[in-house]
Amino acid sequence: MSIPVLGTGRAYAADTADTAETASTDIVSDLGMFTPLSGDTVTVNRNNATVKVKFSTKSMSRQYTKLALVSQTKSDAEKNKSAASASVSETSTGKYSSTFTISIPVEKIGTKLPVSYYQKFTKSDGTKVDGWYNFDAQHYLTVVNTPDIVSQLEDAIYYQEWTKTTNRLCAQARKSWDALTDAEKHEVKEFGYYKDTDEQKGGYDYFGLDTGDASKDNPLNANGIGKKELLVVSFGTSFNNSRIATIGGVEKALKTAYPSYSVRRGFTSQIIINHIQARDNECIDNIDQAMDRAVKNKVNTLVVQSTTLMSGAEYNEMKDEINQYKDDFGQIVFSKPLCSSTADKDAVATAIYKDAASLAGFSDVKTASESKDTAFVFMGHGTSHEAAVLYDEMQDVVSKLGYKNCFIGTVEGKPADTSCESVIAKVKAAGYSKVILRPLMVVAGDHANNDMAGSDADSWKSRFTAAGCSTSCQIKGLGQLEDIQKIYTAHAKAAISSVVPTKETYIVSLNAGTGKAVVKVKKQSNMSGYQIRYSTGKTFKNSKTATVKGSGKTVLTLNRLKSKKTYYFEARTYKIKNGKKYCSRWSTAKKALIK
Repeated sequence: MSIPVLGTGRAYAADTADTAETASTDIVSDLGMFTPLSGDTVTVNRNNATVKVKFSTKSMSRQYTKLALVSQTKSDAEKNKSAASASVSETSTGKYSSTFTISIPVEKIGTKLPVSYYQKFTKSDGTKVDGWYNFDAQHYLTVVNTPDIVSQLEDAIYYQEWTKTTNRLCAQARKSWDALTDAEKHEVKEFGYYKDTDEQKGGYDYFGLDTGDASKDNPLNANGIGKKELLVVSFGTSFNNSRIATIGGVEKALKTAYPSYSVRRGFTSQIIINHIQARDNECIDNIDQAMDRAVKNKVNTLVVQSTTLMSGAEYNEMKDEINQYKDDFGQIVFSKPLCSSTADKDAVATAIYKDAASLAGFSDVKTASESKDTAFVFMGHGTSHEAAVLYDEMQDVVSKLGYKNCFIGTVEGKPADTSCESVIAKVKAAGYSKVILRPLMVVAGDHANNDMAGSDADSWKSRFTAAGCSTSCQIKGLGQLEDIQKIYTAHAKAAISSVVPTKETYIVSLNAGTGKAVVKVKKQSNMSGYQIRYSTGKTFKNSKTATVKGSGKTVLTLNRLKSKKTYYFEARTYKIKNGKKYCSRWSTAKKALIK
């Protein structure tokens, strides 16, 4: 970036009377010795949560060859340990400029950092100086919070993978935003999404847009879960009011319907999780965090309810990720997505059309469907997955139900006949002059507020208006409709009904012999048998499993174990039903040194 030449008056006051304010607005030194550079002077590094800072000294007779961000009272050895060396160039006879590149943790942005300088110069009395030179008073350097810094921090956390630096970057992004003036906040620029640089994200709205009170949302990330958990998995939304009404509405309905299960939340979009955490300080689990929490709480039965519309790519990826934990639970059961059967699709179409008609002022569904001038357009997401057929099926469903003025579209235009252009053509061909847009999505988040109802020329509202239609929008997600919540609770009921109850066991005694171990487990009635897992590693990688058939026999001798090796042992019960084996979770491990 190009740094302004004139200061903004935000530099820290000089600590000595003979010092001056620097010209740079990104880097402040109370010595007034630095000059701005063109290019990326301050750069945030997502991978290690640091800021790389590049700056130069003004042209002067002194050569600054090293810089250390430590107090000048420190020893030379301590200064050398953290010192950054300069690239020194002679600007004119006897005049030099030094260019430094340093890195600081993001938490140090906006902080006065003590600085020590290694200098080469000749004093007025002829004495030569070549070493760490202490001034009469300690001097400081500050990397200033600027709109550009905030934009870079937003970009750093607009990332789909959680890393060990994510929490630090989220915290600093908010801290740097809060340090800006109101005018500066409006100068925070958007950036190109790392997966699609043409798609602009972030900017002022990242922190500045009011989407509701996040404190009213329950992230459902508490421990003390118990043996049975109902994990509600959603893509997520950063629009607080919508999240509370839609995802929160579904979660509350499930909690009411199944009080014996602890309802917990997991989002699949780390980008959305980071946004909520940075802006609102609300921490929502991603899938790995939710699963680790369940394992830590020793959940035996895990029922997973996805809020997706279909069994598409997102649903399948979620299942694959969760199934990586299958050995940590007795049973994992997946409930079906929203539109999994013909009856589901009929119910969804009926619920959304009925509510849309009511909000539009029609007395009933029949009156709405017979309107000669008003069309309802329900906008879904769209997908390249074969499950995209759902959108064409939903068009058939609304037609079958008699909603002849109802049209199904998708943001992605996949399938092709659901693109905005295609839907506009259908609406115009049918002779409708008024259009009511509404999301066919569980939440009414970014797609609903921007892609559908936004003021930009490429929003659906703008494009329908440009086509000559009188256009209005209903910002309401499927998840806040009671009839939709009932479909989810019905699917969860079916999943819970398929759970085969098992009883947990544990190792009562463990006796090591020469090349063997005798394991006794706690007897549990009405089980088909027991399994004992053993390994030389506490993580049970490359473990072996022995099976004891029948619940009456509780002692098993394991032979051919390696002498003088420590083994770890776990036990669980299993039950056979309809030819399929259902297991409890593994017990707490015990270890023994084999003789």
